[in-house]
Amino acid sequence: MLDYEPKIIKNEEDYEDAIRALDELMDKDFLSQEEDDLIELLAHLIEEYEKQKYPFPPPDPIEAIKFRMEQEGLQQKDLIPYMGDKTQVSLILNGKKPLTLEMIRTLHDGLHIPLESLVAESTKRMLTKIADIDWNKFPIKKMFEQNREVFFQGIKKSLTEIRNNVEYNIKHLFEPYKDILFSGSLLRQNPRMSGKCDNYALTAWLAAICRLADEEILANEFESDKQEIIVNQLRMVSIFDEGPRLAREFLKRVGIHLIILKHLPKTYLDGVSFMLRDNFPVIGLTLRYDRIDYFWFTLFHELGHVFEHLSHGEQKPIFDNLEIQANSNIEKEADTFAEENLIPNEEIKEAGLFNDHDPNRIIDFANEKQVNPAIVAGRIRKHHNNYYILNRMVGNGKVRNQFNY
Repeated sequence: MLDYEPKIIKNEEDYEDAIRALDELMDKDFLSQEEDDLIELLAHLIEEYEKQKYPFPPPDPIEAIKFRMEQEGLQQKDLIPYMGDKTQVSLILNGKKPLTLEMIRTLHDGLHIPLESLVAESTKRMLTKIADIDWNKFPIKKMFEQNREVFFQGIKKSLTEIRNNVEYNIKHLFEPYKDILFSGSLLRQNPRMSGKCDNYALTAWLAAICRLADEEILANEFESDKQEIIVNQLRMVSIFDEGPRLAREFLKRVGIHLIILKHLPKTYLDGVSFMLRDNFPVIGLTLRYDRIDYFWFTLFHELGHVFEHLSHGEQKPIFDNLEIQANSNIEKEADTFAEENLIPNEEIKEAGLFNDHDPNRIIDFANEKQVNPAIVAGRIRKHHNNYYILNRMVGNGKVRNQFNY
């Protein structure tokens, strides 16, 4: 067990201690139930401190521009006076080219976007091309130990031999998916994550998700106009004990890849959604928390991205650390999609369950609504920001064992 006593974070020293403790736990391959609970508590304590210390973190420059475009009803062509020709505008908005100082000045003067937002370092962007890669920065040891067959498929070499020629041994993992891997990212911005997330580990994990999805054959094509049918049937699957496994099988039948792959250290990741090159949606989940309620909310959040964003032309992979408060429109929309399509808060409120946490009433309500009781219990915990209550109802330890995790 970790030698750390959780407490209210009051200063930077407490904050750094909590971050170190969380990092140490996140790097462990196996967690006890007590350690799993401690991760959740630490994440909550850190988030509360950050809300007070950093109430409004500077947004990514591109997200700041897109936000102002949405506010003003602007299209890409309206940015030509500030950035150059339409090709230049497209490259910048897609993260393929940086803003120049002159562009920053004109965007600030013309569209009144705060300078702080425009010059904020985009620390969450992925590597932009294979040529940018420093191959020795990948977490080769963890990749080898954690899932050798996925990251080093067909390579019968020792860890030392792989390390002696890293580029030769893993470049094949990235080449087929370079258009996806190096398109930029939409990670939520957060003061803690901005300096912590290892983009090399994140890129390797995403490449493995691409490979696993590419190897999976789906019988049917995805039809976005069948959203209501897909969502309703998937929600009903949640009532079964083996619901997570059944969810994967169901999504395969409707043309959606659901890939489960443990996160690599220092990625702080719950899930990702993107379109594979054959236009089949891919949802990747890490099962960072082994709980029924967390699985279903994360899955429906990513499904929200599939229907609300990927189906309408979003090109970049959308990454999610759901412990961090949503501060972009697409993240808020995905959160709302998950809440409304699993069980609306209004229905829980009308049933009086936000005030009365009686397990029998929760079970009866969930059965009536045809959802897993863990989903309702998890929503009540989130509503009260209290993760000590209903601990026995959220399905601890009942997800990972359904997959080859």
